Parts: sequence; structure tokens; C-alpha cells
Amino acid sequence: MKKNNFHISWFIRDIPRPEGGGGKSNCDWDFIIKKLQRLQHEDGSVALEFDNGNEDDDKSLSVHAQNDHYFIVFNDKRDGKHFRHVSFDPASPYSKYEMQGSDWDSRIIFTDYDLVYDVFKQFFETEKISSPRIAPY
Repeated sequence: MKKNNFHISWFIRDIPRPEGGGGKSNCDWDFIIKKLQRLQHEDGSVALEFDNGNEDDDKSLSVHAQNDHYFIVFNDKRDGKHFRHVSFDPASPYSKYEMQGSDWDSRIIFTDYDLVYDVFKQFFETEKISSPRIAPY
């Protein structure tokens, strides 16, 4: 099997290990989608990291979930500078939303699981994210 430079880690509250938490390197898309599907309707997170040995190419994508509400964080590095992008809906009014024990800007929270799937698939295939729903933060 060819090394693909992706490492996945996951934590799903109230589900025992290994299904509810762990990590794996050199994971394929089928393994990733199983963890994302397991997170749906649960409380926890899934993170996918890309590391090809070049520090300037390190990137990560994570989704945090609780009660069918999600937010995405994409960390990228270009020209030695770190960039953080999050799911964001500028049309939504600002309010606080409590999720995973913290108050968050409700504009970063969404309920569309398809966005989770689409963004992870794009990151796995291209190592990039180009969604209008993921914005600099």
C-alpha cells in the first residue's frame, strides 16, 4: 500500500475505544468516511492531518460535533505563515452557541452534514479547501 501522508484521529463521547477514539496513519478514504459517519448524530470530533515531511506543507482539517451541529476548522501554512479557516455564515446574526462546553459564535455552527463530507473529501483528494462556506478566521 502506498503511503498517503494522512493521519486521522477521532474522539466520540460515550463510545468505547477503539471505535470511540484513536488514531491511524496512512488512512484511506473508506476509513475516513467511516469515522465521519460514526460522528454524525454524536458528540465528538474527527481530525485529518496531512504531513509529507515538509513542515511548510503541514495542514489539518477538523470537524467538531454535538447534537447534529458542527463546526469545521482548517489550518494551513503558506510562505511560512499560518492560516486558520472556519465554517462561517456571514448572513447569520451573531449570537453565542454553547457546544462542547464552550460558547461559540453561532455563525460558525451549521447543521448540514453534507458540508462535512464535501470538505473532507476535497481535502483528502487535493490537500486544499475551496468552499465559500469556509472562511479565514
